[in-house]
Amino acid sequence: MQKIPLFPLGMALYPGVTLPLRIFEQRYLHLVSESLKSDSGFGVVLIRSGGEVGHASVWPLGVYVHIVDWSQGEGGLLNVQVVGRRRFRITSTERADDGLLFGEVEWLPNEEPKPIPADCDGLLSVLDELKERAEMLSLKFDSVDSADALSWQLAQLLPLEDKARVELLAVEDPLMRLASIAENLDRWARE
Repeated sequence: MQKIPLFPLGMALYPGVTLPLRIFEQRYLHLVSESLKSDSGFGVVLIRSGGEVGHASVWPLGVYVHIVDWSQGEGGLLNVQVVGRRRFRITSTERADDGLLFGEVEWLPNEEPKPIPADCDGLLSVLDELKERAEMLSLKFDSVDSADALSWQLAQLLPLEDKARVELLAVEDPLMRLASIAENLDRWARE
């Protein structure tokens, strides 16, 4: 178990995806500063209830991120780009005096890269279409050279309910995750 700072967001983040964040709250400015000084990361977790500003309750799974770029914005804003690295499960949380949320976490196993199955051409086409539509989100993706990269990028871009996003984050085998995405793609498109 390890205690890490948590950054609640209104969207899920998956391994291998780079996400821009605009930091303005003092507790998160301090978090980013400490992360940069110590070359460490923090956990990004999906908000279950509440909002990004103030206190929020979070889903019990998240992704540990590292800062890959940052710049000073206008009016005290700090712009950072983080990349998802490693999944974790939260076993308990506590809040610091400044409101920053910390989680005691257990790390989920790293996945062994597996080749993309031959029958995934349809999913690759769906991903290409989703990426074209999502250019405005400022997300950056690694190349799709494995089943895990394909599954994480689809999970990031598909319009899913939060519960489905967290369930996909919990799946430990990329081939099972791809099978679940393929099986549910039509149902998700109708919802």
